[in-house]
Amino acid sequence: MIKNIPTYDQFENLGLQCICKSFEMLYSIGARIEEYSEEEIIAEEVTEDDYWMHNSITVSTSLIVLYQGIEYLMKSRITAKSALLLIEKNRTDWPTLPDKKDSDFDELQTISGENLLSVFCAILPSSFQIKNFVDDYKELRIRRNKLVHSTGVKDLEYKYVVVKILRFLSHFYTPTKWIEIFREMFMSDPTFGYWDKDVESAYFYRMLNFVEYSVSTAELKKYLPYNIKSRRYCCPECTYWLNKHLSNPLQPKWSFLNPNKPSSIKIECLICGNTYDVERKDCVDTECKGNVIYDEVLCLTCYKE
Repeated sequence: MIKNIPTYDQFENLGLQCICKSFEMLYSIGARIEEYSEEEIIAEEVTEDDYWMHNSITVSTSLIVLYQGIEYLMKSRITAKSALLLIEKNRTDWPTLPDKKDSDFDELQTISGENLLSVFCAILPSSFQIKNFVDDYKELRIRRNKLVHSTGVKDLEYKYVVVKILRFLSHFYTPTKWIEIFREMFMSDPTFGYWDKDVESAYFYRMLNFVEYSVSTAELKKYLPYNIKSRRYCCPECTYWLNKHLSNPLQPKWSFLNPNKPSSIKIECLICGNTYDVERKDCVDTECKGNVIYDEVLCLTCYKE
């Protein structure tokens, strides 16, 4: 008997954990750069490029972890059909007959990367964009192999890895699923909420900022539910909590009209994921051209009452 056969959920959880860790490794560096820039620690003597070059091993490791996460997600889809498809051994050698000793699944040899791709493509529904996935997978696999088996990849940029993270998550889920996945990752830290849950959750805007900074506008449009070039607004809740303990106000604009029409009376915030009712009337500040008002008094364009 083959015991402890893994499930779809187990492989999927491992895959998402790896992909989130891959992103988190890059984000942690980007966040430090932003912090140093705000404090004017990074100047002309220490450029952003210098800082990323110093952390090039982290970028390489991030790509390797991303690749491992993708393989786990592939295995989860295969396991949804049957985890036995992952076993490399000849069927006659399986520990399934009465005279053979039982074995745990993880004691058996599983299929290699090349065979994994073939089996994965064999079980996919027709709606899955197989060609696009295979092209992306093979390209990433070549880079990963160079990192693992050779001296590395020249000029590997962290922005390349961020784009690949978004792209592969869109292959397995939907183009905008990454926002929900990263928000959950951001809030899953055991220490999250220890100080102030409302304030801490609003700082998810920094991850969104990092993605926007790392990805071209044309590419990012593929992975957002709204047009990134349309007018953006402050979230009434997130902005309030961010500025509760700050002397210098923050106004991250990650809220969009839903739908994006002159008559819309709802906005959705990508930081907290909530939807808010608004009024459409001009801001009383003559220097502000905003016309999206929350709770009758708060302009979500300039964030003034």
